[in-house]
Amino acid sequence: MEKKRFLWHTILMLKKKPLHTIYETLNEGKTILKDAKIESFDIDSRILLSYVLGVEHHDLIANPKTEISNKFYKQYLNLIKRRSKHEPIAQITGEKEFWSLPFKICKDTLIPRPDSETIIQAVKTEFKDTDGNYKILDMGTGSGCLLLSLLTEYKNAFGIGIDIKRNAIKTAKENAKKLSLHTRSKILNLNWHNKKRTQRLGNIKFHIIVSNPPYITAHEMEELEEDVKKYEPRLALYGGRDGLDEYRYISKVIYYWDILEKNGKIFLELGKGQHNDVQKIFEAFGFKYIKNFKDLNGIIRVIEFSKK
Repeated sequence: MEKKRFLWHTILMLKKKPLHTIYETLNEGKTILKDAKIESFDIDSRILLSYVLGVEHHDLIANPKTEISNKFYKQYLNLIKRRSKHEPIAQITGEKEFWSLPFKICKDTLIPRPDSETIIQAVKTEFKDTDGNYKILDMGTGSGCLLLSLLTEYKNAFGIGIDIKRNAIKTAKENAKKLSLHTRSKILNLNWHNKKRTQRLGNIKFHIIVSNPPYITAHEMEELEEDVKKYEPRLALYGGRDGLDEYRYISKVIYYWDILEKNGKIFLELGKGQHNDVQKIFEAFGFKYIKNFKDLNGIIRVIEFSKK
């Protein structure tokens, strides 16, 4: 009888799928990422498990012995495998925080970076009236992070974001709706390489024009980290041989489209050491250099212009 009971218990144990604790699962993920030379293996493993389980990071720390189902365990290892091939976390989860707001991203949008928040800070420095009825244009809107972040700061403002990629347009619209900003924004599929003003913009002149255009040089493209080079859209990165092609187009477009208000301002993100060249490009079209703004690393990241 005892023998039969033992055999039956053994069969049940063999049929039962083993569960994994949070602690064991995290360690397995860390090991895989560390072996793949992912420097941020610790935080990345926690971000991905939090994402799979739908919990906060502190929940993982507080409950290391909690068992997770095989379904979640397999999902987690699948995401760890993707990250081990240097796919960015934001591309895996489809979301990235910017200006303390959640933004959906896609394969045709640049992953929002903290450096780009310098544009938001620059605009806030120059436009202190947060109740102003400003018109804002974001050239190359991508996920819409610049435009929509500004609309959260300026409650009475209206903004237009333009982009050449339809997937980016779709994503920016979804972000606008998610943030309840769709009634104060319009996202348009436009190509700024055409100097002729499009009727889709109407007769609007903008108080604030922002842009984070592609500014990576040919040489820098070769030196980019694999995460960026392989997984982020080349169209949003490569700015021509010297990295300045899109600044040339943007300066022409703002001039020929005549879309800047008399007292309006232009704010452009820059690559390291590009401020003098960009200043010359815009001054050649009659724009006045105002000032520049540094990012948290002390690098000149944003340059500001106005009409003369």
